[in-house]
Amino acid sequence: MRDGLQVVAKLPYPSTIPKRYATASEVATMDLVRLHGVPVPKIYDYSTTSQNPVGCEFIIMERVAGKELRHVWSKETPQQRLKMVEQVVKMESLLFSIKLPASGSVYYKRDLPADVETVDIPGIGGLDGLCIGPEVKLRWWDKERAQLPVDRKPHCDARDVLRAVGEKELAWMLQYARPRFPSAPLYREVYGLKKVSPTEHIRSLFEYLQISDFLCPKEPRMNRPVLRHPDLQPNNIFVSDSMDILSIIDWQHCAVLPLFLQAFISGDFKNFNDVEPQRLVNPQLPTDYSQLDPRQQYEARELYRRRQLHCFYLGYTSQLNEDHFDAMQLDHVVTRQRLFHNAGAPWEGDNVTLKADLIRATQVWQGLVQTEDGHFPECPLAYSKDEIERYLQLESQQREADTQFELACRDLGIGTDGWVPSEDYGEAQRMNREFKADALTVAETDIEREELQNHWPWDDHDEDDQD
Repeated sequence: MRDGLQVVAKLPYPSTIPKRYATASEVATMDLVRLHGVPVPKIYDYSTTSQNPVGCEFIIMERVAGKELRHVWSKETPQQRLKMVEQVVKMESLLFSIKLPASGSVYYKRDLPADVETVDIPGIGGLDGLCIGPEVKLRWWDKERAQLPVDRKPHCDARDVLRAVGEKELAWMLQYARPRFPSAPLYREVYGLKKVSPTEHIRSLFEYLQISDFLCPKEPRMNRPVLRHPDLQPNNIFVSDSMDILSIIDWQHCAVLPLFLQAFISGDFKNFNDVEPQRLVNPQLPTDYSQLDPRQQYEARELYRRRQLHCFYLGYTSQLNEDHFDAMQLDHVVTRQRLFHNAGAPWEGDNVTLKADLIRATQVWQGLVQTEDGHFPECPLAYSKDEIERYLQLESQQREADTQFELACRDLGIGTDGWVPSEDYGEAQRMNREFKADALTVAETDIEREELQNHWPWDDHDEDDQD
């Protein structure tokens, strides 16, 4: 700009969904959190429709200073990590302090169709017309789900939140689901490289809806609506040379949900390999570190770094965000969260994960639903010994496939969702071709080679192609 102002124009990908809602919610959410002290870019203009001179939706916002945290993420000293995690937890405590009337997503009422149900957000000084409207998470809008006449309205009762995701997915399954291969290529071996019928997942959704009302914690504060950043990872955090957070970006697809469903350590601050992920354990390098070879030393340092971040995050959360810390310690909180997320996730050929979660819920039923006076309702679900053994074994195989996939992605330098920095894309492609050629070389039979050709995890494919 002539006055020296620098701006960024954010244009959604053509595939971004939901149209209109995604942009509208991102704008309103950023305005709301900025008012509460969270560092986000200032928005100068936006459009939630393509009916404008640009020809598409857009957001024009200030260009933030600093650099992406990912550029220094693995090079931080312990003191810098401590400073960074403290700032992140303080930011999250600001989000958790925002009083919201219902679960859903944040909007300006003016940006929504007149017939959409909303709940006003009261008492926001300087911002008029903020409300809670339909949840903007992709699980509600994927494929034909966007057109389904399902319950998308904001909910004040956590039980309605739990029930609505299951009803939405069941409605889609009954109308549109067809036999398909699992979208996770390494899961296909678990199912014998055969298409998976949706029948079993439909049954699991009916079973989930029988118990969903029992999954809410008894303590009221655990059910209050809370806003969290949808993807708090190093690419979305801008820092100064002194490691001060200057801005947090990418608030698209932000949801407001009951506290107990938002109580978790953000992905890049969590060490997934720890057996007890919510424990406060001071990490140490191996006692024989000096005797390890260079690769083993690198792996030991990386594990130490992840454990340190994990420990710092928990420590600061216990001091600065008590509600969040208490919710993470809630009895069977992970079971409650997994049931909610796996019942609401778009079905992509996985019949095992939700069923295993339901089985596990029956095994801890008393602790899951027990009231303060020691009573608990009878569990409406029951599974045979053979069913339990079969599904837990299949789940174990899928988890092993997940581990192998994550390790391979790490070697390739890509995310498990296929994302790779643009500057590394060519090298990732080369390594992928090399990996595939090596796998085909060591395959012992023509059948194995054909299976590798047809189901290679990192080949280009149509995500909607179920054949």
